[in-house]
Amino acid sequence: MPLIMLTGYPCSGKTTRALILRDFFIERIAAAQAAQKSGLSLPPTPQPSDDPPFLSESSTTTTTATTTPSPSPDLTEIARISRLKVHLINIDSLYLPRTSYRDARSEKESRSTEYSAIKRHLSKDDIVISDSLNYIKGYRYQLYCEAKALLTPSCVVHIASPPEQCRLWNSSRLLSHVPDPHSSVSPKSPDAMMCILPVEGEPHKKQLTLATPAWEEDILENLIFRYEEPNGMNRWDSPLFTVPWVDEKMDCEAIWDAVVGKEAGAKIKANVATVIKPAREADYLHELDKTTQEIVSLILEAQRNGMVGGELKVSDCKEVVNLPPTTVSLPQLQRIRRQFISLNRQHEQAKSRIKELFVGYLNTNF
Repeated sequence: MPLIMLTGYPCSGKTTRALILRDFFIERIAAAQAAQKSGLSLPPTPQPSDDPPFLSESSTTTTTATTTPSPSPDLTEIARISRLKVHLINIDSLYLPRTSYRDARSEKESRSTEYSAIKRHLSKDDIVISDSLNYIKGYRYQLYCEAKALLTPSCVVHIASPPEQCRLWNSSRLLSHVPDPHSSVSPKSPDAMMCILPVEGEPHKKQLTLATPAWEEDILENLIFRYEEPNGMNRWDSPLFTVPWVDEKMDCEAIWDAVVGKEAGAKIKANVATVIKPAREADYLHELDKTTQEIVSLILEAQRNGMVGGELKVSDCKEVVNLPPTTVSLPQLQRIRRQFISLNRQHEQAKSRIKELFVGYLNTNF
């Protein structure tokens, strides 16, 4: 289903926001599952009114202004939502050390591991939250293409925290917990499991603890320097939701509507770059070259026998070659043949139709 890419500086609060977003999505899916079991529709989302209570002129009774509730989804929409699953993927859930961002080679390997995990979980019935740096626009474009290939929507959530605040939060982590960056931490140790989200069905943590692994200062400064901020004008960064670090709450409802709502993904169409081409028959090019050469040889043989103009029958073909009133030279036939092969080399046709299509192409060019 949808792909949600969180992006921001290191230690900017992405995992905290990802937990909030994951909790919200799980609650909405659980509500749909409960409604499906009971055979009822989902309750409408309450719309708070900003208007204060007012007094009626004809009575002293206080009356509260109400708003029209949003329409409830139908049973088909409830069934679609109840099938969804939420997956949150980050470097801690994949047991990737933060020191892997120190050099280009190890960073590339870590990014490939994250990309493979996202691609493995991404489907029409799975919501994938990529809680990673996602600081390279080319990497975000690559994830966008993967989602588009499945005709599923995607969005970018930018956690806008200033570098000074990120450095402050990282310093507090270093003061509370200082792991040895050169020691091999076992996946089963408490330090390695501190940020890992449990599997589905187990209670998930509501917030991070103080023992969250910190970034080394040189790696932190390097990643801040190389960060490529998302731009909502780019199609791979759209729709873009910016969450300022000072906001305690985030608009989870807008993100839900953008990636799971009824209109989400309605306009997504796969283009040539993301469509998987069907497997080509092993001898297609050989058959294309052989069949066209046989028809050219048949025309030359008929002209040598004195046939100029008229209809020339081709075996195993419903169409006939309409020869022109003048003799067609070999260079002319070879030029037409090369053009036909060039046009059909990439756009594969059924082998049984090659003769018919080539004869029609010859009649058009005579």
